[in-house]
Amino acid sequence: MTNVFILGAGGFGREILDFFTDLGREKDVLGFLDENSQIKGEIINNKTVYHTSQLNEYNPEDVKLVCGIGIPSKSRTKIIEKTKKMGFEYETIIHPSVMISKWVEVGEGTVICAGSILTTQIKIGNFSIINLACTVGHDVTIGNFTTLSPGTHISGNVSIGNECFFGTGSVTVQGVEIGDNSIIGAGAVISKSIPSFSLVVGVPGKVIKNLK
Repeated sequence: MTNVFILGAGGFGREILDFFTDLGREKDVLGFLDENSQIKGEIINNKTVYHTSQLNEYNPEDVKLVCGIGIPSKSRTKIIEKTKKMGFEYETIIHPSVMISKWVEVGEGTVICAGSILTTQIKIGNFSIINLACTVGHDVTIGNFTTLSPGTHISGNVSIGNECFFGTGSVTVQGVEIGDNSIIGAGAVISKSIPSFSLVVGVPGKVIKNLK
């Protein structure tokens, strides 16, 4: 077993702590790391909150990190990149209730939450989040830093770029491509390919804004 810090002490970070409990690894969690200096030293769910600057006190060979920052943002990407440059590696965490084929490739630092189902020939990049009760069909590719909110459903043969965000309950039908940095609104149904930097809402989904 490896000692870990959970990056982020918010709601998703606390859910990640429950992952480790369900995996029988709660004792491996040294605590939370958070940028908010006001909560430094607090005890949350029996774990201490440390400021991210205190990571300098640890050897990268002795601990790993787990991303518990659920909200996609440039600050999330920045802190991950910063800690990677410091030499720290990230664990890939899959909840034990997840149904996942052995033919799924999951990148570093990606988190797959309880109740999700992933079928076959799926490739998921680094630091992505598959939240609660999502389904991902066959031959899907998902880029880096992409987030599927709870109840997202991705059909087969879908290609998803980097740094995309899918709102709760969104549905993507088979065979479409979704470009980098796109946001899919909650409950939207994506039935055709979407260019990069698109904000998409509605049923069927329509691009209402170019985010570039």
